[in-house]
Formats: sequence, C-alpha cells, structure tokens
Amino acid sequence: MPEVRSSVLARIAGCCVIALLLMAGVGAPAGAQTGEDAVATQGFALRDALFNAQHALATDDRATASSLVGDAEAIAQDITSRPGANPEISASLLQALDLAASAAESGTPADFAFARGLVWSNLMHLSFESTITTLEGGDTTGAGQWLLLRDFRPATRLVRTSAGAAEAIKQLAAGEVEVDVASAELSADLLDTYQARLSESLATVSDAHNQAFTLSMAEAAGKSAGYWRIVRPTFVSQFGEEEAATLDAQIAAVGDAVTAQNWESAALQAAAVREELADFRAAQLSPEEQARRAGQTLIYLDLVSVEYGRGVKNGEVVVPIEIAEAQSFYAGARAAFNDLRPTLTTIDPEKTAEVAGILAELGAQIDQASLSQNVTPSDEIHAATSAAIELLRSLYPEEWERPGGDAEFDVIASLLDQVEKAVAAGQYAQAESARLEAYAIYDAGAEKRLLAFSPGLVREIEGLFWQGNGDTDGLLTLLQGEAGSKAVRTTRLELDSALKSARLQLGSGTTARGTVVFNAATIVFREGLEAVLILVSLTASMIGINRRFKKPLAAGAIGAFLVSVLLFFAARSLLLSLSRYGEKLEAVVSVVAIGVLLVVMNWFFHKVYWTRWIAGHHERRRAIIGGAAGQTIGLVLLGFTSVFREGGETVLFLQALVLDAGTRVVIEGTLLGLAGVAVVGVLVFALQKKLPHKKMLILTGMMLALVLVTMVGTTVHVLQVVGWAPITPIVNWQPPYWAGVWLGVFPTWEGVIMQLAAIVLVIGSYYLAEFQHHRSSAALAQRAAANTGQAPTA
Repeated sequence: MPEVRSSVLARIAGCCVIALLLMAGVGAPAGAQTGEDAVATQGFALRDALFNAQHALATDDRATASSLVGDAEAIAQDITSRPGANPEISASLLQALDLAASAAESGTPADFAFARGLVWSNLMHLSFESTITTLEGGDTTGAGQWLLLRDFRPATRLVRTSAGAAEAIKQLAAGEVEVDVASAELSADLLDTYQARLSESLATVSDAHNQAFTLSMAEAAGKSAGYWRIVRPTFVSQFGEEEAATLDAQIAAVGDAVTAQNWESAALQAAAVREELADFRAAQLSPEEQARRAGQTLIYLDLVSVEYGRGVKNGEVVVPIEIAEAQSFYAGARAAFNDLRPTLTTIDPEKTAEVAGILAELGAQIDQASLSQNVTPSDEIHAATSAAIELLRSLYPEEWERPGGDAEFDVIASLLDQVEKAVAAGQYAQAESARLEAYAIYDAGAEKRLLAFSPGLVREIEGLFWQGNGDTDGLLTLLQGEAGSKAVRTTRLELDSALKSARLQLGSGTTARGTVVFNAATIVFREGLEAVLILVSLTASMIGINRRFKKPLAAGAIGAFLVSVLLFFAARSLLLSLSRYGEKLEAVVSVVAIGVLLVVMNWFFHKVYWTRWIAGHHERRRAIIGGAAGQTIGLVLLGFTSVFREGGETVLFLQALVLDAGTRVVIEGTLLGLAGVAVVGVLVFALQKKLPHKKMLILTGMMLALVLVTMVGTTVHVLQVVGWAPITPIVNWQPPYWAGVWLGVFPTWEGVIMQLAAIVLVIGSYYLAEFQHHRSSAALAQRAAANTGQAPTA
C-alpha cells in the first residue's frame, strides 16, 4: 500500500499543476485540451494502463496485464506519430514498451516495474525534446501541448513547483521575448525538474532496499535510466564524454542488478551514482537564485536546531511533531545545499565536502530521533547545525550574504503553511509556535529593510501577524481564540498579499535617488529627535553648581554618536553577524536605557529640580558632591544609552538604503537629517535659556516623561516580539501607525498598563519631591525657630 499511495499522490500533485497551466491558457486550444487526442491526455492514459497492468500482475493475471500493455502500445504509436516527435527517442519509448510486454507475458512483476519506470521517463524525454523542437520552430501552441505532458520537481511545503516553462511559452506567444530566451528558460525549468527526479529515483532505489519495497526499487531504477538520458547532454558539456560514459555503465549496472533481483547491489550502485552526480547541476542557477538558495540553507538549518531542541529533552523525544518539523526543515536545507553544491565545490571542494558530511550525519541523527532510537542530544544537533552554518558562511561569496532576496519570504510562506496545517489539526500551540517563527524571520530581516521604504506596509504586516488591521483579525488573535481554518485562511491570504508587496518593494532595486535621500533624512531626523528631547530635558536644570553635570552627559552622548558612526561603516560585516539577535539586542539596550533614565529622573526630582528652591545652599552642595562619582557614571551611561539606542537602530534601518542605492547617496540623506536634528536642537536649547528656569524645568520634565512613556511602550513591544513578555491583545482597538512610531502605543494590555505605570511613576515622583520639599522647608523653619527661640511661622 505505501508504494501505491506514493504513486497516487504523485499523480494528484502533477494533475493539480497541469490544471493550473490549463487555466492559465498555456497549451493546446480549448477543444484539444480535454479531447482524447491531446498529447497530455494520451500520455497519462498510457501511464494509467501500465499502472493497472502492474496490479493485474500482482494477482498473476497475465492476460489482463498483456491486454493493458497492448493498449499502452497503441497510445504510444499515436504519440510518436505527432508533429515534432523525436524519432530516436520515440524508438526508445517503443523498445521500453516491448520490455513491458515481455514482462507481462512472463509474469515477472519486478521486471515489469522496471520497464514501466523506463517507459514513463522515456515519455518525459520525448515530451522534453519535442517541446523544445516545436518551440524553436515557432509553434507555441504545439509546444504548449507537448509541455502539458511533463513531470514536476518533487513539491513539499518548503519547495514549490515551478511554472517557468509555461511562462516562457506564454511570453514568446505574446512577443515579449525572443525564441532563444524562451527556449533557454524552458530548458532550465525542465532540466532542473528532471535532475531532481533523477536524484529522487536513485534515492528511492537506495532507501526502498532498506524497507524491502522491491517493486518501488525496480520502477525507480527504470526511471533513473530515462531521466539520465534527458540530462546527459548537459553533463557531457560540463564534464566530458568519458565521465558520462562511466555513468552510463553505472546506471546500466543498477538496471542489471534489478533484473537479477540483486537488490543490495542495486542499492549500492544507485548510491554511487548519486555521489558521482553530487557536483553536477543540469540547469545553472542565476545569481539571484543562488543567493536565494544560500539564504534558504542557512535559515532552514537554524530552524532544524530550534525544532529539534523543542522536541528532545534530556536525550528523549518529548514532542514527536517537533522532530517531524526538524525533518522537514532538514529536507529543505539539504535540497537548497544540493542546488548550490556544484558552485561551492569550485570555491572550496574540501569545505563543501565537509558540509555534505555534516548534513548526511545530521539527517541520519534526525531520522533516528523520529523513530525514538539512539536519540542524539539537542546540544549536539545545535553544534552540528552551527558548524555547517559557519562553514557555509565562509564559503558563500559576498553577494550571497546580501540581506534580502526571496529566501526569507520562502521560509515565511512555508511556516505560514505550517500554521494552517496545525490549525486544521486542532494543534493551536503548534500553530502559535510556527507563527512566532515566521514573524521572527520577517522581523529580523525584511522588516528592518522595509521600514526604510514603506513604514505603512510594515505596520500592516505586523498587524496581520499580531492583533489585526481594521476588520481583519490578526493571526495571534485568531489562534488565541482557537478560530477555525476558514478565518485563519482569510487572514493568511491578506498576509500573503502584503508580503508579496513587501517582496516587490525590496526586490525592485529601482528606488529614485531623491527618494533614498528623503527616506534616509527622515529616519535620521525621527530617531535623532528623540535623543535630542532626552538631552534637552536632562540638561535643563544643569545651571550654576549643577552645570558640571553636563560634561559627563555630553561625553556619553558624543561617545554613542561616534560608536554609531563606526557601526554604520562596519555594518557590512558586523551587522551581518549581529543580525540574528535583532530585536533581542534592541530589547536589552532599551531595558538598560529605561533603568538608567528612571534612576536619573528620580535623582533630578529629588536632588536638582526642586532643591534649588530649598534653603541651605551649602548643605546641598556637600550632598551633591558626596555622590558625584556615582552620578557621573550614571550620567555618562544615560547619555550613551539615550543616543546609542537611537543611533544603533538608525544604522540598521539605513543598511536597507545602502544596499539599494549605495553608501554615498545614503550619507547625503543622513547629513540632511543630522542638519535638521541640529537645527531643532539649537532652537530648543536657545528656548531653554530664554524661558524662566522654573517653567523650563516643568516643560522639560514633561518632555522627559513623554520620552520615558514612549520608551516603555516600545520596549514592552520589543520584549513581546522576542517572546520575553506575555501578550494579551486589546480586542477591537488598533491605534494609528504614528502612535506606535512616535508614542510607542501598541494594542496590548501589557504595553498600555506599563505605560500607565510609567505615567503614575512620573507623577508620583513629582508629588513625592514636592512633599519632601515642603517637609524640608518645615524642618529648616523649625531649626531656625529653635535657634532664635521663636515659634515657626506657617
């Protein structure tokens, strides 16, 4: 049954994509698409006849099997007589059917399975060559008809099928591309497909042996022979005829071993062929596709470690579904690495082989864990994935390390698939885990870059991941309410649309120079203004004896500015290494900044803001000087964190613009933004000097309180994003985008409550300082009265 089920699933997957191509209008005219004379219909009918013949042989019904083979031969004769059919490949197809007829007459199921696989792969070879010949002859309709008879790359939720060949024919028919371009695109898609099918068939020969699925082995061996013939010319162009002849002999040996029913030998021979083909790629990847595969490999490997760590505790499997997820991500990583392996081998064959060895061992360990046998500790899996990632990073060319591309969007899509799958199974905890992983990948990469181009789109995507936007509930809200699949699907579709817009925005690479300058200036001005408000607020009371405290505050601020500048120029290397920490790094810096700000605010309220109006000037001076060392350190730290918190975030945002338009253009915008910040700073400091001191203290105190409340809201949001704080969404309330950017207001109870607590703390500190001021004044009056022998006045 497993063998039959896999065949049925493969046919269903292929038919689904064929249906999509038909709906897209690519292929034969409407009348021929559904007619029995359509080449695709005939091809699938031929396959079904042989499939049924295989079942007949299983019950030793040779007569029925032979009759069905006769039907298949009649169909093949019609297919091979069609315009564009390659005569040589047609002959090979008919010879393979002769083998099937002989096996049916002799009642040998294994030989028949081998012949059946050979027939199908020869049919794919015929369709491949005929599609190209017809296309190059200018007959796009005929090419479309032949193309419908094809295989597709094995599809998983991590690897999507491609319709590049159909798109090439469509573009040629519309006059959008030349024949040679369309032919190259079509060949690349099909060669990529058939190399993947060749690898899959060889793997089946090896793996099915372990499970004693002899018919699967035999059919896969036959397919391997035919698929090899499709990619062989490309192999010859890369490695030469001598190497190809060696592989001819090895693949023939696989077939001979199957015919002799020497299954162990067949498995070993197939494994050897796979190893020989490891450094071969039939369809060369474009630089963009290489970068995409490179990103996929790194992200998937990291997720392997995460999922395995959740599934294994103390050397035992505690959550089997997490191990299944680790297997899926491993398969995605391995497939992406295999696509890159030929290129990586040219860079450093030894390191590439080392990565391949690590991945092979990793796969075996995960498979063992899935069976709860010889479970490898999670820290060893983490060490293996980390070692592989480190090796890959050392191998990747610089252009592959560039943030962006489609890799992270591919992974996000696969994780969102996982969310829907988990919801359908009623596993909401698993769905939430996948949602968080998807958001973490988006947040660590695409969001940072997108903020520089389309902050409104950032907010829309964030809302769909979390609480929702307007009438659409976010995924978090839906999962917490255990909503059904239909509701989750609705939000998923909106999220897909928004993510597609983000992908196009980041991948356009055509942003105008003026737009880049404006965006850079806006980012710098927005982030710099917050730092200026803090510094102005803190220096408002630093007059007279307290003027000396401006120096440590300024020293910290200048130091942070210089570090931010250095970080900007070091970002190409340093930020790539820190990018994986993303929001976690921001959360730590923000918490430190809030802590220092609270301490210093309390000191200002109690030591500076109000003590100027208290008698006993000399006593205050001694008290301030007595704590000067600690205050100086605090002020330096406050100045540094206040500026670096904004500077570091600004550098992250600016990197997207650097990658899009270059450093020089971004520096222009940065200087413009800094000029704006400087103008505002000068104006505010000038206002500070002209206003009466007490009014300025009150104004800056309010500004400082606003900064604190904003910082608290933003920090709580960041802590929630990284999973360090709980999340309770506020239903039916979505604050405007500017409220989150400028005030740190987000629709969660934790954030709002903490901001209210900050407001209460600020007001409470004010009244506490006032209370202590009046109590000190009363105490001074009592001491003065005692010294003069008079009663104190009220």
